[in-house]
Amino acid sequence: MAHDDCASCEQEQLAKRARPAGNLENYAEAVADFLIDFWQGKTSADQGLRLFDDQVIWHDSLLPEAPLFGQEQLKGLVDFFRGSMPDLSLNMQRPLHVGEQGVVLGYWKASGTHTGALGPSLPPSGARVSWEGSVVIRTQPALAAPSQPGGEEQAAEPTPGADGGAVATGLLGSTVWWSWDPVFLFRELGWKEQFRPAGGAVPAPPAEDDLATRTAMEARDAFATEAEAAEAAAAAVAAAAAATERLAESPEALAMAQAANRTVVEMYFHTYNTGHYAVLDHIVHPDYHYDGLLDLGGRRGREAMAAMMGGWRDCIPDLVIGHELFVAVGNDKVTFRWVIRGMHSTPGTKLLGVTANFSPLLVRGVTTLTLRGGRIVRKVSHANAAHTLQQLQAATHPVIPLPAGAGREEVEQLE
Repeated sequence: MAHDDCASCEQEQLAKRARPAGNLENYAEAVADFLIDFWQGKTSADQGLRLFDDQVIWHDSLLPEAPLFGQEQLKGLVDFFRGSMPDLSLNMQRPLHVGEQGVVLGYWKASGTHTGALGPSLPPSGARVSWEGSVVIRTQPALAAPSQPGGEEQAAEPTPGADGGAVATGLLGSTVWWSWDPVFLFRELGWKEQFRPAGGAVPAPPAEDDLATRTAMEARDAFATEAEAAEAAAAAVAAAAAATERLAESPEALAMAQAANRTVVEMYFHTYNTGHYAVLDHIVHPDYHYDGLLDLGGRRGREAMAAMMGGWRDCIPDLVIGHELFVAVGNDKVTFRWVIRGMHSTPGTKLLGVTANFSPLLVRGVTTLTLRGGRIVRKVSHANAAHTLQQLQAATHPVIPLPAGAGREEVEQLE
């Protein structure tokens, strides 16, 4: 009986974890409208900023090591882009997706005409350009100040929209990951990769309790042998597929499906950190395809996944890849912020076209994996390749003027 009680408690916790706080779907719609207006310079944007905490932390791939803090710095970033492209426009793919821990996931595409300088390295080119990426927003309940000293905080009222109507449900965006690969935009604007002499900034060594390194080690140590990992992968996929088939039954079924999907993606990290490619026979769907920087030559399925992982592992023998954001979204997606550490040291290998030269690397990005029947069928991934090429001594990243105070302190990514 005690075992049944424990199982019941676990299911309740999973359901609570999966269920959106407040009306997350309404928040997602409101924030999509706001982002479109904000980037297009519409006057309603100031009102829409109430959807975000005053001290929102904004991680932008353009500034991989310099997060922005607060609404004013966010305005500075948008003004920077609009000064370069006054006709800047942004489209959001609808509907946005919602998930665990009050997370919102969306995909966007921006376009504009480059008539002003995008910093000193990218003078006006007159080019009509477009670029795309994803946004992940972690929300939290908006709390009003206590009504009297010593009183308890209460849930805030809905955020008013530009027309005076309520558009949110007492939620605020506290952390944002605005993820894209600036290298494609830079190239459209005339940026050229060129050899950069050694001696530039070297990535800092990981802290003693570095979360990315720790999660990578946990993934590596989860199974002693490839056979054990493959057996666990088969079980994880079967559990995820079974949970998916029960989605219509109850909210608890959604929570179980999300938990099962996360287990499958943990197997993905185990494989990346160990090279136990037999796991891929189970967790990769035959139709798997990859949307990102690396050219996989049209390969799909297990072969594509193995080529992607091997492209990094073969070049970086001490590679570790860990995650700092790891949440299930909807019933078929898992989103995470990943960090790769290691040294490009395998003689004769090429990473992003650059021959190994013992360059230390610290690469950050955001990926969303879509699952079908418990197996990974699509990967959408974004990172700043120009920043990686600079670490590989193959390019000089364009100079991007930072909003005042950006990157002023270390930010803890995820508790």
